[in-house]
Amino acid sequence: MFKKKKIREDFDAVFKSGDEAAIKRMLDENPWLLEQVSSEMDNIMTDQRQVIAALGVMEDELGGAVPIDEIIFSLRVDFALRKEEMLVQELLNNVENLGLVKREGNGWILTNEGGRVCDDYLNRNLEDIEL
Repeated sequence: MFKKKKIREDFDAVFKSGDEAAIKRMLDENPWLLEQVSSEMDNIMTDQRQVIAALGVMEDELGGAVPIDEIIFSLRVDFALRKEEMLVQELLNNVENLGLVKREGNGWILTNEGGRVCDDYLNRNLEDIEL
């Protein structure tokens, strides 16, 4: 267990450095790392999609830019998810960098691509979500 923790810490450092050859070498030597990294990325992407969907729901309801507290409210009420404001802010900043949302005034709006991500998430999960 301790050995895996050390390997994971080393991998994180190599990954942050961006050295593709070293990343590939570590993944080849430790195939379990790929599954772990993929799982973490899936979780991050799911969180991002949930925030985008909550933003889309509230944008439709409010008819304009959505303050972060309304996004958190939608996550809690519409999606039965509790997320801290700091995490939601970080996720919004990340998806803004991806061009899926934009800051407008004191709130957030979806871009066209963000709207497609929102619709896709809602369509795939509509039976689980009561709006």
